[in-house]
Amino acid sequence: MRDAQSVPNWPRGVALRHLTLVLETACPLVLVPPRTCTIDGDPDRGLKLSQTETSAFEEELDMKRANQKGAAFILALIIGLMLSVTGATLMFLSQSETWSSMNYRLMTQSRYGAEAGLHTAANYLMNNYALPGGAGDPLSAYNITVSPVTRVGGGNPIALGSAMNGISANYPVGTVLSNFNSATQGSLTSGNNNVNYSVSAQLLSMRQITQCGNLQNLTAQLWKLTSHGDIAGTRSAEVEVSALLESHVAPCYNYAGFATGSGCGSISFNGGGTIDSYNSSNMAMSGGEPVTQQYDGNLGSNGNVNTANNSVIDGTFSSPDTGVGACGGGGGVDALTGGGTVTGCAVSTTICAPAPGLVRLPQTVTMVTPQIPSSVPAPATSLGNGDVPLTLTPCSGTCPQVGANNGNYGDISISGGSSNVVTFVPAVVGGVCQAGIYYVNSISLSGNASIAIGPCPNNPAVYLPVIINVVGNGQATPLDIGGNGISNATYNSTLLQIQYAGTGGVNLHGNGDSVAVLYAPNAGITFSGNANWYGSVIGNTIQSSGNASVSIHYDRALQQNLMTVSNWTLDTFTWSKY
Repeated sequence: MRDAQSVPNWPRGVALRHLTLVLETACPLVLVPPRTCTIDGDPDRGLKLSQTETSAFEEELDMKRANQKGAAFILALIIGLMLSVTGATLMFLSQSETWSSMNYRLMTQSRYGAEAGLHTAANYLMNNYALPGGAGDPLSAYNITVSPVTRVGGGNPIALGSAMNGISANYPVGTVLSNFNSATQGSLTSGNNNVNYSVSAQLLSMRQITQCGNLQNLTAQLWKLTSHGDIAGTRSAEVEVSALLESHVAPCYNYAGFATGSGCGSISFNGGGTIDSYNSSNMAMSGGEPVTQQYDGNLGSNGNVNTANNSVIDGTFSSPDTGVGACGGGGGVDALTGGGTVTGCAVSTTICAPAPGLVRLPQTVTMVTPQIPSSVPAPATSLGNGDVPLTLTPCSGTCPQVGANNGNYGDISISGGSSNVVTFVPAVVGGVCQAGIYYVNSISLSGNASIAIGPCPNNPAVYLPVIINVVGNGQATPLDIGGNGISNATYNSTLLQIQYAGTGGVNLHGNGDSVAVLYAPNAGITFSGNANWYGSVIGNTIQSSGNASVSIHYDRALQQNLMTVSNWTLDTFTWSKY
């Protein structure tokens, strides 16, 4: 144990602070009698202080304690300051959240106002807007080869509504301008705020097509709609939304064959057959017939297809049903039944869907029933073997029309030799050749008889479409196409459209090539014999009789030549705020 004097010879203040630290940590009891301590029980490591040294250390400790007076007050001030800062921060955050919430509410109300304007514009264009093409707004006044569409001779893009984003209204028909402005500028109340909206519409593209089935001219358009919504006041908000409004152009015939019926066997090829395609707009001939390709021979149905082992569908099969196997097995309807092959090659021989080549339709496909009178307009003339060969006269002007030589015929029933031909030709109105429209109660061909299409009577080098509307009044089988079938030397199936709205039978048989599109969505279509059908067929069911082989060659030119305009769609929605 050492005396305090054995501590190194340091200055008094330093020595006292050093020993005080040692005493407070290692030997805190040395300051009370007997003023000795040991470290870890080792007497040699202890310390002994004299009375004088003890007094000095006690004085030093008292000074340290005196220097600590007021620390609690300073600590309290620091904590109070921290709490004040925290409270102020929380108040600032609360105020910021309040303003942010208000700004969001105003922005949302402005956006809803802008969307309201967008929908009023879409509603006007879909339901109240007269499409160009009439006498007061001819399509020839527009340059539809550019996008956006302009007037012929150039100028600014065609637009309606409020001036916006550098685009001003310049639609050529004044009533359309004023009606659009009235329909698309307004306001609505949202809470305590009044939201104003205004809309600008820019015509991006436009085209005119001839509709399949009735040969009416239809116009398809694509508009860009931009709507501005704003709330004025101390706390203001502005939002702009835009969308594309489009009336889509769609092919009338997407399939080599489609059956609108559901359930098992809506398409059934018991005798096998081949479904493939060709393109009448660009085709090679071999042996007097088009060379076909092993793709795009697509079939579709709202139910099942049943194919024999020697059936080959060079394309896909589309149906809302799924699965492969016995139809109805397991309580459901399997899409594909039988041993036939579906290649899945829809667009080329190298781009094919995985086996078994099925395409799942999202829902049942509904085909529109053609508008055909329930009886042939009088006087209706029936034709037999004693009347052929004969070239018929199509309807002229408004069809159907009552009266002779207006394309109205009763039952056409022809048999016998190959010279027994009934020819349907286009119409000539005012010296101008145009599509021919006919109304026939029924057609029956047998032997080597046939029906054919011919060129324009005033120009043998020009072929235009012919539409045969089959009425089927009092006929169980209003279409019985046998014999040499339907002669069409061009193999352009768009030139002959046969339509039937009823539920009677349609029998396609014989040994000749038939070139046409057949649209009978409510009728059962039966193939018999070994005839080739070039074009497309649509019926309630499509079946083969006995072991007859079915050969349907889809004309890919139908996708470009027979079109319709589908419903308007509003898509590609975007928005921005200011």
